[in-house]
Amino acid sequence: MNITKLERLIAVFEAGSFRKASQGLGMSQPALTWSIKQLEDSLNTRLFERGPRGIRPTAMCERLMVRAKLIVSEHHRLVAEIDSGNKSQVITVGVHPIILNGDFARCAARFSQQEKDVTLKIKEGYSSQLLDSLQRGEIDFAYCAFTDRPLAKEGFDFEPVATQEYSVIAHPAHPIFAELAAGQPVGDHVWARVDIPNLVAPDRNANEITQLLETFGYRDTTRTVFSSSMGLLKLLVQEGGLLAMIADEFVAEEVAAGHLARVPGSRIAASSIGLLTLTGSYETAATRRFKSVLRQSHRRTNQRTRRA
Repeated sequence: MNITKLERLIAVFEAGSFRKASQGLGMSQPALTWSIKQLEDSLNTRLFERGPRGIRPTAMCERLMVRAKLIVSEHHRLVAEIDSGNKSQVITVGVHPIILNGDFARCAARFSQQEKDVTLKIKEGYSSQLLDSLQRGEIDFAYCAFTDRPLAKEGFDFEPVATQEYSVIAHPAHPIFAELAAGQPVGDHVWARVDIPNLVAPDRNANEITQLLETFGYRDTTRTVFSSSMGLLKLLVQEGGLLAMIADEFVAEEVAAGHLARVPGSRIAASSIGLLTLTGSYETAATRRFKSVLRQSHRRTNQRTRRA
């Protein structure tokens, strides 16, 4: 149990619905539902009864509410005292390479302009690396991918903010487009691949991704450039003419500008991305505000995607 989950519990209780509470908290309804489910699992009890007419707090929830409000109120007073005594704050965030894109850069810049007394430190790393950094206390939270690993049982809380989709990406002039349009077999092209262990091995989508890549000519014997840098993979596609499977969000601006192109039929759904923290960890008001900026950015991106 942590303060954030108690705050969300109170919000749902007072709003009388997950939809209204999520709007007030500035987060998605699925993420809020996930958070309350984690709290129920940690307490081993039901907090809300779900029915056709909405939700109703259980007797246990009613009993918890008085103490929850006292705990949250005292926590806010403590944080306010600490924040007021720290004129200069540092937030260290671990970020997965696929999220280090234009949207994230704009979020970080906007937050830094608004929060003059807060310094942002960004540490790039893949999910397995960021989990280790969290455990060592090197970062305040991670902004990364999520897999089926039971994080809650290991002392982590995960708030999903978006789903990932990957596509095979190529330069618009790459011959694979002509081959596919003509119905010809895909030639022996050079690929770029991520060379880093994922959070779990094998990943739950490993077989599916391998089968998809084989559809577009990838084989174990294919000439390949491996790199742990997602930025380098993008450059190898854009500047070097290689093929690579890259998260759509990571190359969205280049694709929109016509500098890169998705190979038709190559899109595949993958794990969620979101905010990962240690259960019960201390979180400053500035950290919560930065998380809110990231959530708002994803909501705008999702709205643009639906309109498109």
